[in-house]
Amino acid sequence: MLKIRFFLLGAFLFASVSSFAQLQGVFGLKVGASSSKTAQEGVTPYISRYKTAFHLGGIYRLRYHRFVAQPEFLLSVKGGTFKRLGTNPQTIRNNYNYLSLPLLLGWVPTEGLVLQAGPEFSYALDTPNGPGKKQDTGIAIGAHYDFLDMADQFSLHLRYIYGLNNVSSNPIVEYYNRTFQVSVVYNFYKKGKKK
Repeated sequence: MLKIRFFLLGAFLFASVSSFAQLQGVFGLKVGASSSKTAQEGVTPYISRYKTAFHLGGIYRLRYHRFVAQPEFLLSVKGGTFKRLGTNPQTIRNNYNYLSLPLLLGWVPTEGLVLQAGPEFSYALDTPNGPGKKQDTGIAIGAHYDFLDMADQFSLHLRYIYGLNNVSSNPIVEYYNRTFQVSVVYNFYKKGKKK
């Protein structure tokens, strides 16, 4: 009976270690360009336009077979441009500087490509023409592509973030963040251990 228990315990430990050994983690540094706007709902004389900004930060990618978990920590600039047309035209540029935490889950349909989706939690820093409310939650969807050969430590990210929270302090108009991101990631890993 004791031998059976030891055998079961050994089998469990072996399975646990084998599963852990198949987990592959990679740190990376990320930088890229963003195209963002502040979508409006309500009564307003302004038209929302996209503006170009940047984002940067770090990521950690953990893979198990064809599944990937990827938390990130980013400084990202969102917002957009409001334009009022007519006899008194006016342009207002919004600078929404956020500390953002995307938590993405991914699936690998073929080696080198990961399809991703998940929530992004953001907190606004104090800036001129910043959002009226500090916290924002969005849904991020996108893809991660690993380059090959001479550029094999680099990856490309394409992503769209759909903001869910009204970040306006104006009671008659609501603001929502809408952001496209294109990023380059430098991955830290040893040769032969790339995902």
